[in-house]
Amino acid sequence: MKKVQSHCFVATVVILLALDVVLTTTSFAGGDKYSPRLVGMGRAFTAFSRGLDAVGVNPANLAYNDRDATVTINLVPIGFSIGSDLINLQIYNDFFTGVDDPVTGQRVSKFLTDQDKDKILELFPSGVAHTQMRLETAPIGISVQAGNFGFAIVPSVYTALNLDLDKSYLEFPLRGYPAGKSYNFDNTAINGQSVAEVNFSLAYLLPIQFPFTSDIAVGIGVKYLQGLAFIATDHYKGSVIPEVIDNPDGSQSNGPTVANFDFLQWVAVVDEKNPKPAGTGLGFDIGVSMKLMDNIQFALSVTDIGKIKWDQNTKAIIGNASLRLASAGDPENQQKLKDAFKGKTIDTTGFEFALPTAVNVGAAIQMDDMFDVIPFRWLIAADGHFGLNEIGGNTKLPQFSIGTELDPVAGWLPLRTGIIIGGRERFAWSAGFGLHFANTFDIDFATQSIALLTNPGTFRTGSFTMGMRLRL
Repeated sequence: MKKVQSHCFVATVVILLALDVVLTTTSFAGGDKYSPRLVGMGRAFTAFSRGLDAVGVNPANLAYNDRDATVTINLVPIGFSIGSDLINLQIYNDFFTGVDDPVTGQRVSKFLTDQDKDKILELFPSGVAHTQMRLETAPIGISVQAGNFGFAIVPSVYTALNLDLDKSYLEFPLRGYPAGKSYNFDNTAINGQSVAEVNFSLAYLLPIQFPFTSDIAVGIGVKYLQGLAFIATDHYKGSVIPEVIDNPDGSQSNGPTVANFDFLQWVAVVDEKNPKPAGTGLGFDIGVSMKLMDNIQFALSVTDIGKIKWDQNTKAIIGNASLRLASAGDPENQQKLKDAFKGKTIDTTGFEFALPTAVNVGAAIQMDDMFDVIPFRWLIAADGHFGLNEIGGNTKLPQFSIGTELDPVAGWLPLRTGIIIGGRERFAWSAGFGLHFANTFDIDFATQSIALLTNPGTFRTGSFTMGMRLRL
């Protein structure tokens, strides 16, 4: 009986820790670009973005004509996306809604077979479950394009979170504690931030050209940043390992439990009693864009160069424990194990972290310019995005995308779609459309999770983006 209680307790600790991690960090959730055009085309933005769409992704494109508009004004665009490996609708319906009792006809709990547990654990690709949440909005923004110059100023607020959990968090409660089975939690990581920024971007179309190259534009964006909240995992090592006892009958059983933890996380958040920014910083975006052989638009940008110094209400979460628990069911040992999982939170001095720097490279082709037989506007674009760190929702996992925009009815109903491969999402299919009235007022919608409609049982990402724009 004590052995059963011990196993149940350890499994409960693991579940509570996972929930504690999620509940602690959802306040830092969010972060994707808020342009429906960019999202609808699979975020293949580096070469084709124009006007306000270029702010924060490739400032050089501000120098190009944006549908003949001199002044463009954003009206509260907003983008939201959330995705996770931890659950999908099919797994929920199959294993967590119960089954019909053949006698009473009522719903009762489902007994999970080993095959059922294997199916659930397939949610962890490569042994790690990725969760990401992103939210971004800009109350208003304005861009101006005149002659060879483009300029924009955009205030915005974004929130971004990445959460990684090791397969052991779910395998432990599902598999229990068989003799010799150990669990480690080394892949645990939480990285997120919430930041308000004002972006000043400037672009210039150079009055020079080279062989096979024309319309060369360069741009820079400078942004003043005020940090609202931040969390980053410096390192995380954790394991729960039972010592194995050889019994006289030749069987094996678990002996004392050995638990080791070594982790460090940095946290900063605005103090409600003293609502000053938790951090301040300066960031830069740089970009170049050009036409190759008169038909291919090629572009390169580096975004979010810089750092934020977090110096208000800063804390460190430290875990440093090595325990040998003869009886995990003992109340005192239970508390020790729980404290080891949670670590200790202490006040600390300020710290600096880089912005979520990324390199973006892309190309775009206006198919109707290339082939006169095409009777409507048709754009195809492709991109590669390469994060340089894991800060603030960023990722070092490369991401590639291809998108297209069709405009079959005289410019008032553009249709968009695209696919994203790689990154934390691994795969996403996006789509969107716009309603453009007299080339003066636009309203656009997009989602990065059209698979939600085509395959609702296994979808893992939900997103929605909308925006309105005035053109003068």
